[in-house]
Amino acid sequence: MTRNYSAPACARAVALPASLIVGLLVAPPDCGIASAAFVDLTTAGSSGSIVAAEFDTNIVQATGTGGFDTFVQQSPQGNGTISRAYNTTVNNVLDNKSADNFNYSIELGDAPVVNRAGVPSLKFSLDLNESIGGGAEFISLDEVQIFVGGTPNSNVDTFTLGILDHDGTLVYQLDAGGDDWVAMNANLNSGSGAGDVDMYLPLSLFSGFAASDVVTLYSQFGLQGVDPAGFTGDFGASGGFEEWGLAGVPEPSTARLVLSVLALAVFRRRAG
Repeated sequence: MTRNYSAPACARAVALPASLIVGLLVAPPDCGIASAAFVDLTTAGSSGSIVAAEFDTNIVQATGTGGFDTFVQQSPQGNGTISRAYNTTVNNVLDNKSADNFNYSIELGDAPVVNRAGVPSLKFSLDLNESIGGGAEFISLDEVQIFVGGTPNSNVDTFTLGILDHDGTLVYQLDAGGDDWVAMNANLNSGSGAGDVDMYLPLSLFSGFAASDVVTLYSQFGLQGVDPAGFTGDFGASGGFEEWGLAGVPEPSTARLVLSVLALAVFRRRAG
C-alpha cells in the first residue's frame, strides 16, 4: 500500500540503445512528484515506492546468512529498539556487527541489475530477523542513504542535518521528501534463511559513476516503535540482526557491462 505526497525530482534518466543491453528496456523512472509517505509491506505480495525506490515482498530466492552475499548486519545495542549502521569492516561504528565477512565495502558493479517494469534497476535485498508473535514480528525501515564513491570501509559516525557525513556522493535518501518509512513483517518468510524485502533503485541514479566505485548503504530501523499511526504492533527492532545483501547476483561482467555502457552514454551526451 502506497500513500502519496509531492516530492522533488529524484533521478536523471539516460536512454541507451536497445541493441546494447539485451532484455533491458530503458525508461526514466517516474520520480517527479508521485511518491509515498510510507509503504505498507506487512502482507505477502505487497509493494510500493518512496521517491525513486521500489520496495516489495516478492522474494523468490532464499537469502539469509550463508544464502546470499550479506554486506552489512545491524542490531540495537543493549536493550535498545533502534539500529543504525552501514557497510564497513570497521567494528563498533554505530550499530554494525563485527564479522568482516558479513560487513564490508561493496562496489557498484557488484549489485545485480534487473528489469523492473521496463526500468533497469539495481536490486538490494533485506533479510529481517525479528521476534515472532505478539506483534513483535513487525519492524520499520526509517531511513536509507546510499553513497557512491568516497572512502571504502569508513569509520564516520556523525551526521549533518540527518545525513551521514560520508565523503561519497549521496544518490538516494528515503527521507528526501519527508519523514518517510516502510512497514515490514518478518513473519512472511521463515527465519534467517529467507529474504523479506527487495529494494530496487533505477540505474539512472548511478549515471556517470564507474562499476568500480564504492557503494555505502546506511539504514535505520525501529524508529516507529509501538503502535504507530495506522498499525497495531511493535515496529521497534527486536530479536536478531537485520542484514542487507545481494541476492540473485548475475555474472560480474553483466552488471559491469551495463554500468559501463551507461557511463559511456552519459559521457557522449555531455561531450555532444
